[in-house]
Amino acid sequence: MKFTFWGTRGSIPTPSNPQTPTQEYGGDTTCVSLEWGRDGLLLVDAGTGIRRAGFHWLQSGRKNFTILFTHAHWDHLQGFPFFAPAYLAGNSIEVLSPRLPNRPAGNIIEKALYAQQEEPFFPAGFPELRANITFREVQPGEELKFSSGKETVRVQSALTRHPGGCLAYRFDGLGRNGPSSLVFATDNEPPIDPRSPLLKMTRGADLLICDGQYTEEEHEKRRGWGHGTPSLCLEQTVAAQAKRLLVTHFDPGHSDSQLKKMEDALIAAGQKRGVAATFARQNQEILL
Repeated sequence: MKFTFWGTRGSIPTPSNPQTPTQEYGGDTTCVSLEWGRDGLLLVDAGTGIRRAGFHWLQSGRKNFTILFTHAHWDHLQGFPFFAPAYLAGNSIEVLSPRLPNRPAGNIIEKALYAQQEEPFFPAGFPELRANITFREVQPGEELKFSSGKETVRVQSALTRHPGGCLAYRFDGLGRNGPSSLVFATDNEPPIDPRSPLLKMTRGADLLICDGQYTEEEHEKRRGWGHGTPSLCLEQTVAAQAKRLLVTHFDPGHSDSQLKKMEDALIAAGQKRGVAATFARQNQEILL
């Protein structure tokens, strides 16, 4: 299985500039992909990183896509109007939307994607997309299976701690050396409660990808905002007995130099706890 970071930034895109360089860790908002087997592909979220992802797969001639959403906050769907495969007739896109608690009836991602392309927000309305786009919902705790040839990826979901709700996903499939697993838990303020469904779902994973947007000082002022810190991510990794940690969803105010200091501190703390822990980087590919 191959996992790729197309966008690693949280809240808002952050182009690199002299005051806040972001070239090393990335400035596009959340979009990642998982590839396996002959042609298996899952995209997760449609932040601005999905624009480059779309161009990449257009060049390969791919026509069928599945996009799995964590939630409907704008930094996780704002790139969809720039996903080039959506504008081509003959392409097929299945959109999987989380069914989040205490939300109005109806598919939340379908509503949000239509709304962000309505006037006066965007010139090309959703009905102008030529691809065959279908929607269905994913219930918290629901298990999904996606096959490519003889290889299957199993997907589990669990609610995170985030305002309005959000789903984290676990992916289990065949890696280079046998069965392999990873958990993508963005937009999560990690609880260490052993009864947490997310902690239970993460248990024993080969890789945990976790939201560490804030410094400890920032988090003190922003408790309840639904984002974590690198140290909270490490505690969750240890509690779940996961083997490796990657922190993502970087704050738009954090430059490369600040993220490097935070990463160095995390690496040192992880070594003391016996966990390989680093920060994600945009365009990074991980072979599992």
